[in-house]
Parts: sequence; C-alpha cells; structure tokens
Amino acid sequence: MAEAMREGVSTRDRILGAALGAFAERGVEATSLDSVAAEVGVRKQTLLYWFPSKEVLLFGVVDHAVGELGHELTEAAIGAGPDLASQIIAVVDATFRLGSVRPELLAVVREVSRLGPPASTHLARAAEPLVAAASGVLAGGAAVDEDQIRRVLLAAGARVVGIATEAEVRADLGLPADIAWLRARRRAVLDSLLAALT
Repeated sequence: MAEAMREGVSTRDRILGAALGAFAERGVEATSLDSVAAEVGVRKQTLLYWFPSKEVLLFGVVDHAVGELGHELTEAAIGAGPDLASQIIAVVDATFRLGSVRPELLAVVREVSRLGPPASTHLARAAEPLVAAASGVLAGGAAVDEDQIRRVLLAAGARVVGIATEAEVRADLGLPADIAWLRARRRAVLDSLLAALT
C-alpha cells in the first residue's frame, strides 16, 4: 500500500510538471488532457483519476507553481537576514533567477492571469497566504502599514511577470534581453520597492 501511494504521488507530480510546462509553452486552451497524459506516459483515465477535469488540473498547476515560487522566495528572504533592504533585494534577485531557470513558473502565472476567472481568482486565493506572510514579515521593519506592503508586493509581482513577458516578446522579435537590459529592469523594480517600503 505504501509503495502504491509513493507511486501515486510520483504520478501526480509528473502530471503537474508536464501540465505546467504545456500550459506555459502552449497556453491552457491549446493544451489537451490527452497531450499531457501522453507526455507523462500514462493513459488519460489515469490523469483523470488525479485531476477529474482540465480546470481541476489547472488549479493544481497554479497551487504547485505558487507553492514553488513561495518556497524559493521565502528561502531567499530568510537567507538575506533581518535587514529589510537586503530581504527585498534577495527576493527580487530570486524572482529574476527563477525567471531564467524556471521560466514556466512565471509564464503560467501570466497565462492564468490572462484567462480571467475562475483561473485568475484561484491564483489570487492561492497567492494570498504567501503575500500575507511576506507582508507580515516586512511590516516589522518597514515604515508603512501591512496593507500598503501588500499592494506594493502585488504590483512588484505583476511587474516582474510583465518583464518576463517583455523578454519573451523581445526574443521573438530578434532582440534578446541582454544583461544591460535585464539590469535596468531589475534596478527599476528594486528602486520602486525600496522607495515604497523603506
């Protein structure tokens, strides 16, 4: 029984990983459950056992992506120490790093936002505990209230997702996002966050 459960968790995680990549690359509408099942190497019925509909699969992908983003950003903030400015810099840098090593995480956030409700509503609900925790931590060292911090963090997150989109469009047009371009975008995000929170 324990072996079957381990195998099931592994299958579920493989389905989530394949769907995350497909939704980010092709979009939700252009991705079929059959194609996700084929990529994982399972029958569609197996996928439907874990995720009874495409919407449930999408919500699972959103929860998975938010969880991974939250883990990475929390680790970055903790590793930066107690100084607010250092934490902000660490989180922004971690987000940009994720954008280069795991671009599908930011791409799926963009895709879900584009879809609108109920997907975007689920994204907002899934991200709320992460934003609330970050707001609470940052409020301890900031000169602004927790609601203001929440608004600033959400705006910064939207801005980083926009930068990732801009990088993709530039690449599609033959204008790769070189290091000077990336540094300028990073500096602008940091400047606005630090100005709003310190």
